[in-house]
Amino acid sequence: MTHQLEADIIIKGAGPVGLSMANLLGVYGIRTLVLEQNPTTVEEPRAIGLDVEIGRALQTMGLEEIASADMMQGFHLDYLNANGRTIMDVEVGESPYGKAQMSSFIQPIFEQQLLSGTERFDHVNVLFNHKVEEVSQTESHATARGRTKDGEAFEARAQYLVGCGGGRSLVRRSSNIQMEGFSNPEAWLVIDTIDPQLDDWVDCRFFCDPARPAMTMKKKQKHRRWEWMLHEGETEEEFLNPDRINELLAPHTDPSQVTMLRKCVYNFNSIVAEQYRDGRLFIAGDAAHMMPPFAGQGMNSGIRDAVNLSWKLASVVKGDANTAILDTYQSERRDHVVKLTKVANRLGAIIMPTSKVKAWLRDVVLTVANSFEFSREALRRSFFVVPQLDDGLFVWEGAGASPHSGEMIVQPKVEDATGRQAYMDEFLPEGFIVLGIGADPETGLSEEAKALCAELGAAFVWVAPKDAPSGSTLKDITGALTQWKGTCPPFVLLRPDRFTAAMFNREDAAEALKNFQAIYAS
Repeated sequence: MTHQLEADIIIKGAGPVGLSMANLLGVYGIRTLVLEQNPTTVEEPRAIGLDVEIGRALQTMGLEEIASADMMQGFHLDYLNANGRTIMDVEVGESPYGKAQMSSFIQPIFEQQLLSGTERFDHVNVLFNHKVEEVSQTESHATARGRTKDGEAFEARAQYLVGCGGGRSLVRRSSNIQMEGFSNPEAWLVIDTIDPQLDDWVDCRFFCDPARPAMTMKKKQKHRRWEWMLHEGETEEEFLNPDRINELLAPHTDPSQVTMLRKCVYNFNSIVAEQYRDGRLFIAGDAAHMMPPFAGQGMNSGIRDAVNLSWKLASVVKGDANTAILDTYQSERRDHVVKLTKVANRLGAIIMPTSKVKAWLRDVVLTVANSFEFSREALRRSFFVVPQLDDGLFVWEGAGASPHSGEMIVQPKVEDATGRQAYMDEFLPEGFIVLGIGADPETGLSEEAKALCAELGAAFVWVAPKDAPSGSTLKDITGALTQWKGTCPPFVLLRPDRFTAAMFNREDAAEALKNFQAIYAS
């Protein structure tokens, strides 16, 4: 007998991407079913870096405070040449968008926190030991069929299905979606350790030595990641040998006191799916893209997929939005992934040269650039992609359009009426928001505009200037919001993912909101 399951959204895969989406859909009140073939979440570390946008997503999930306790938020990274001389260094600290541009984390702990987060919601169900063997769709629903560990057949139906099952994605293959790009020929040894001796050593270091490019990164609880590049002719078997690993560790630490958590050899891919959607089937995370690890953006890009897609699916399932908005998932996410993949490959080009001539030229250029503040800043900026959408679900012409259209709003610290100071999102409700920067939407908008906001379910939030008296509303204590707004209108329509949908004055508010409704709900 086949066990029947039903939900609004099915997520195949309970990794960090799938569980992030499950938490977000839980926040949005959507019946969600997660199907995972493994018995539990991962027990070994894989990804090691979370960036500021994912920290912001954790705020939306209500999990940031819990998750950040086990992260090293912000750190110093440097690049050393073959002589051990610093050729570039960057402080990856506080970001305009939140606490830290990048944080190191321990994936098994993080996934358990995400899993525990789903348990807050009666309408979210995560089923382990459920292997999906077939996916299909009709005009009205998507279906996943498979078997449990005990051999019991199951069939799950939902309005939409999202494949978050990794690089060998069944959903992608079932939809005959092709990947494009290339595989990096270089193999790398990756190990994760617990090393008390190095707990006070460098945060993150890239060894740009043509004899053996390598990197290390510190995590909490004395955990540390190491990676070394293999040269042509060197084998996986050789480098997984404990004696060979000890030889690599010995210049930096006493291998005898190191606990090995994981070791593997793998090649990096720079590939992206040609399409992210096939009717009622979607792909996200490694199912849709894979990139080299040098920018720490593989898993981060996957969770960005979850953030982007979850609120759109929720809007459609609730009947608030037109199904056409689901097409903007690909247009908003794919180009961003391509940009980040180029950044990762650019960083790899700094680290990986094995030619002494190329390495010498790199050393000269980076040493000079690292010597001047303006060039250091330009170099630093070249390695980060500003959260800005070039195309998608926002007003880009006419009333509501602005230089900030499609851009994630900054997140400075603000102060509430009680004097409590925190990053802005801590005070914002989920869903659409009309944020007034120096102007109160409640009193500053016309009745027609407020009625249009009500149709979107948009909450009103007013942030007063930093010189405003305390005790009445949120206050821009750093002036960062006012600076971000510049000469643009004071009212900002924010999407649930904190990207700017439109900006407007009182005079053009109704027209601007209608322009957005035309692409969102019509």
